[in-house]
Amino acid sequence: MLARRVIALSADKAFGKVMSTALKAAGGVVELHQGVDGLGRGDIQAALVVVHLDGELVSVVEDLALRLGNEARLIVILPTSALSRTVDVMKISDRVAGVLIAAHMRPLDLAAMATRVLAGDIFGLEKMVPWGTRIYSTLVGDYQEKSLCIAQITEYAELMGVRRKYREAIEQCVDEMLMNALYDAPVDDQGKQIFAEIPTKSRIQLRMEQKVVVQYSCDGQTFTVSVRDSFGTLDRSTVLRYLWKCLHSEQQIDRKTGGAGLGLYLIANSSTRFLFNVLPDVATECVCTFDLETAKVQLEGFGFFSEKIDAAGRLAAGPSRLLPQGVGHPVERRSQSRSSVDQRTQRGMIGALSAAIVLLIALIMMVAWPRFTTTPTTSVTVATEPAGATIEIDGSARGVSTGGSLTVAGLQVGRAYRVVARLDGHSQAETVFQPAEGPPTNLALRLVPRNSTVLIDSDPRGAAVLAGGVEVGITPVTVTTFTPGSEVPVTFRHGGYAEVTRSIRVPSAGGEAQVMQSLSIGPAFATLVVTSEPSGAEVWIDRQRQLGVTTPTHEMLVEAGKRHVVSVRLAKHAPFSMAVSPGQSARNVPIHAKLQPGAAIAISTNLEARVTVAGVKGCTKQTLPFDCAVPAGKYQVDIETTRMTGKVRRLVEVTDDSVEVSVEMGWVEAPTGKHLVFGGRHATRVAFEEGKRAVTVFDDESGETSHVDVRVTTGRATAIP
Repeated sequence: MLARRVIALSADKAFGKVMSTALKAAGGVVELHQGVDGLGRGDIQAALVVVHLDGELVSVVEDLALRLGNEARLIVILPTSALSRTVDVMKISDRVAGVLIAAHMRPLDLAAMATRVLAGDIFGLEKMVPWGTRIYSTLVGDYQEKSLCIAQITEYAELMGVRRKYREAIEQCVDEMLMNALYDAPVDDQGKQIFAEIPTKSRIQLRMEQKVVVQYSCDGQTFTVSVRDSFGTLDRSTVLRYLWKCLHSEQQIDRKTGGAGLGLYLIANSSTRFLFNVLPDVATECVCTFDLETAKVQLEGFGFFSEKIDAAGRLAAGPSRLLPQGVGHPVERRSQSRSSVDQRTQRGMIGALSAAIVLLIALIMMVAWPRFTTTPTTSVTVATEPAGATIEIDGSARGVSTGGSLTVAGLQVGRAYRVVARLDGHSQAETVFQPAEGPPTNLALRLVPRNSTVLIDSDPRGAAVLAGGVEVGITPVTVTTFTPGSEVPVTFRHGGYAEVTRSIRVPSAGGEAQVMQSLSIGPAFATLVVTSEPSGAEVWIDRQRQLGVTTPTHEMLVEAGKRHVVSVRLAKHAPFSMAVSPGQSARNVPIHAKLQPGAAIAISTNLEARVTVAGVKGCTKQTLPFDCAVPAGKYQVDIETTRMTGKVRRLVEVTDDSVEVSVEMGWVEAPTGKHLVFGGRHATRVAFEEGKRAVTVFDDESGETSHVDVRVTTGRATAIP
């Protein structure tokens, strides 16, 4: 069981549970910790450690890598995507197998990467795509076949509805991977690159006997492609060195003969996940995935994995051929002559019979040996601090160190035993010892007390939690600093809510308790809950936008006994407004908005004006600039100038797109002793739209009127002749 032990580290308890579930799906026996203190001191005996680099764990990778035992590996989860940070983490230690991004990580992504580390069976695209998704395969041996392969993959992507920007990224990555596999990977018997000194123009005329295997698949959401050579010459340090150089050096391009640096950098910046599978001197497989539903492609997964189970030459070099129809294994097999197969079959049968005979003799010896020899035994005394720990030897309980120690007899001399001490509320202590002839062995094990954990939450959340007058966090908060077994008075403070103080009983060492406190609203306040159909609308209260709040909302605090206007706004929909006057201490006062499809009427003019959209409340005599959001339909829009007489009327039809109404106006000014008659009123200035206009002029002395035709120019006064 120790070989499958998996440790998950995350300061965020909720995210840690997601990690734990994914790692259990990968077949691991998972231990979840919120810090490194729970791991004790010394070497960490586990097959895999997964750490979320956030909070107090942001700089623990180097320390964890140094403490890992045997063939254990690390998977690191970064909070956000950054290629430079990913490369820096991978360079810390060869024990770091892969990197994922927490902001975009699905449990399936972590489970898949953990399975690759734990099982070691890494080659083949079927381990990357959902079950049932068809995988296409082809072989590429020269430059012409490379071009045909890329065209074939592009055609398939277009058939699957992949957008152009993703198709271009896929083409670029496949081209770079094939160039590396065809011309950078091949080596001779001495390990020297075959094409190292051959110019690029000459390379495309040559052809290797060992072809490159290309696989690709798409499920509508993710496009996956892999390229595998038959040499296995790419190593981890080379990949990281090239990426680091492209990120930090002034001369990023490495296009010398035999170079592949810029290609790896371009792939890392064009794909969602970039993985390397390697069996040294046998095969290298590069795998790229592309998330087709993200607005921006950025690296969310990176890893370098080694094959552990393929020791039988399944990937051995030799002439290649395509996979037969219906064969699910993605790795090509090698053709053999019939005589060779028959000879190997005969040798296999002889070997099997010989092994059976040897096994039978060994079983007979195992049964008979105890009759001829006796293995000496001895005892061990295990002292524990504190006393009362249960002692296990090789997984079997042998007793309790009631007085601080326990003596166990009957242990074989020369055999290695694993001794574990367990005590509630303490981290287990363990060691491995090998009894020798002579006096009994004495072992001392110290068990480290674990902290008590108290999960404190409130309704509503966001309350400050104070203990002894010192703030310990904002709800929800996890506290591990309380003394185990004690009672602690805790105060909850939240703006607009009555302060509450209560006593919390802290569990014993290693225990966990949950505390939930409901808060009562103060008499001067109330809360609103706003919903809309459809949801996702912005919320405004008393003409103030509630930043970061969209429907459906949580409780929103307002003053009680006052009139509040709640507005709900959503693009391509008419706005909704409602007045409400909640009573003292009222909670969750409901406001529901059923939004009608519509758009905004945007008004602009070169003069100061007021706008009225007939029949729309809230759009009457509004000053510019002003957008009037309305349901779909036909509307009359009146634009009146504010510093002179004049009105323009427009009829507007609104569907689901904004309608822009732009009015350019000039004005006519009456001569001295005269007035202009407009709409039954006398005025010295009247604004008109640009163009030829008939103007009525009133003579103040004679009282006579006359009609004059004038041409109005935008933004200028026109004199009456």
